[in-house]
Amino acid sequence: MELASQKKEISFKGRGTSVCVAFESAILPGISDVLRELRDAGSMVTGHQIVFDFKKLQVPRNWLLDLLRDVIFPMNLSVSLWNAEEPSTKENLASLGFKVDGSERPMVTQGTLKIVSIPLRGGQALQHDGDVLMLGDLHHGAEINATGSIIVLGAIQGQVHAGCNGDNSASVITLSYQTNQLRIGSMISNAMEPGASPWWGKPVRIVVEGGVFVASDISWEK
Repeated sequence: MELASQKKEISFKGRGTSVCVAFESAILPGISDVLRELRDAGSMVTGHQIVFDFKKLQVPRNWLLDLLRDVIFPMNLSVSLWNAEEPSTKENLASLGFKVDGSERPMVTQGTLKIVSIPLRGGQALQHDGDVLMLGDLHHGAEINATGSIIVLGAIQGQVHAGCNGDNSASVITLSYQTNQLRIGSMISNAMEPGASPWWGKPVRIVVEGGVFVASDISWEK
């Protein structure tokens, strides 16, 4: 397949089975504009591996999450890679678990990602060989065990075990940390009373570094 199509703010260039969606404007377009452009592209993007290239644009985290929820998931797009030249955009992509060009370990691994589109409630459990992306809350009494990383676009109130096969390089991301204990690989956090954790209620990414849990704030400004 050899193709090239130029639109107002986004260009589409493909070779083989992959299509590069490049942002050509100096101003980041709105999510509705991106959705319209991709829908207009039709078969040019559907059914192919997509590479998003933001070039020199500064892209905030909330915009990326909106892109996931309002464009990529509804259109059932398969994104294999994300490119960016702007350091802050690269950092935002990596912190949200997107596979960035040049990264050693993508947090969300193409082909092993399980998307959970409904909340899990007390008594429900999910076991998955790979990464898990949950669109909603993990309620008290529910649990997720994954051999890869776990991203919850909502609150974590139940139990999570990322890297449950012993992979300490896995990560946990949540928009609201509300659990008294979590596990990553062979590591188990200290049990705390509700609200006692310094991360409580915050959007964080949690990793294991030097044998201890390290949380980084992933909040953003509108």
